[in-house]
Amino acid sequence: MRISIIGTGMIATEVISMLRTEGKGIEITSLFSHSDKDKAQSLAKANRIARVYTDYTQLLKEDDADFVYIALVNSAHYDYVRQALEADRNVIVEKPFTTSLSQAEDLASLARSRNLYLFEAVSLLHTPNFKLVKDSLTRIAPIHLVQCNFSQYSSRYERYLQGDIAPAFNPKLGGGAMNDLNVYNINTVIGLFGEPLTTTYYANRGHNGIDTSGTMVLSYPTLTATCTAAKDSSSPSFTIIQGEKGWIRIPTTANEFGSVEIMEGGKLTSYQRNAYESRLTHEFMDFKDVWEKKDYKRMEEWLDTSLAVVKAIEAK
Repeated sequence: MRISIIGTGMIATEVISMLRTEGKGIEITSLFSHSDKDKAQSLAKANRIARVYTDYTQLLKEDDADFVYIALVNSAHYDYVRQALEADRNVIVEKPFTTSLSQAEDLASLARSRNLYLFEAVSLLHTPNFKLVKDSLTRIAPIHLVQCNFSQYSSRYERYLQGDIAPAFNPKLGGGAMNDLNVYNINTVIGLFGEPLTTTYYANRGHNGIDTSGTMVLSYPTLTATCTAAKDSSSPSFTIIQGEKGWIRIPTTANEFGSVEIMEGGKLTSYQRNAYESRLTHEFMDFKDVWEKKDYKRMEEWLDTSLAVVKAIEAK
C-alpha cells in the first residue's frame, strides 16, 4: 500500500517513523507541507521519501499513492479530506474526524457515493487489547458504570496562560481537551457500547473559551459512562468498566490501550495482546488489510463509529 503524508507535525513524524520500522508493506510516496518546505525536505531526506509537495492540488494530480494520510490541524481536516475524495483518492485522516457533524456526514456520503475508503486514525480501536475487552464484556455483564480519564498537563499550557496560543488551545482551529484527548475516551465508550442516548459536557474553560479540561457524561438505558480529560492538570490515566459480575481495567492512556486487567469470580487476570512497539501500527495494518481484501463493509462500520463520536461531541 502506498501513502502520501499530508503534514509534518508531531503525529506525522511519528507515523513516518512507525512505517519505516514496523509498518511492513506500506510505502511512503511523498510528503506535503503548506508552510514549511525546508522542514518537509529535511524530513523527507532523513526518511528517504522521494518527493516533497507544497501544492496540495498538484500532489493530488501527480502522486499515484493509494491513500493520502491527513495529519494537519483539526480545523483543516474537512477541506483536505474533501479535496482528496473529489480527486478519487482514498483517505486516512487523523482524529478528530471533523469539527462538526454536518462535515462528517458530508465526507462519509461522498466517500460512499464514490466507493472510496475513508478511515479515521483512532489507534485504540484497532488494538488486540481493545478487541479483548469487547469480547469480554459479557463475562462481567450486566454493566452499569464506565469511568475514563486521560489527563496530561500540556507543555504548551504555561504559554497559553501568558497569551501565546498554540493550535491545541485555539477554538478556531478545533483545539481543546475534548478534541485532543477526550475523543479517545469517547471512542472507547462508543466503540464498546454504541451510540449513547444523550451526552452532556461539563467543561473548565480558559481565557479564550477553550476547554482546558472537562468531563462528558454519556447515558445509555442501563449504563452511565464518564469521560474526563485535562490539559491543565494531570492524573493517572485509566478506563474502568464495572459490571455486576466483575470489572475490567485498562491502566494506561486510552490512545495506547496498553494492557487489560479483568476481575471475574474473585480472580484478577492481566493481559497484554498488542503486538507492536508503536501504538499506531495496528491501525495502519488494519487499514492495509481491509483495503487489500476490499472489505468495504468493515470500513463502513468504522466510519459509522466516527460519525457517532462526532455526533456525541456536537450534542454536548
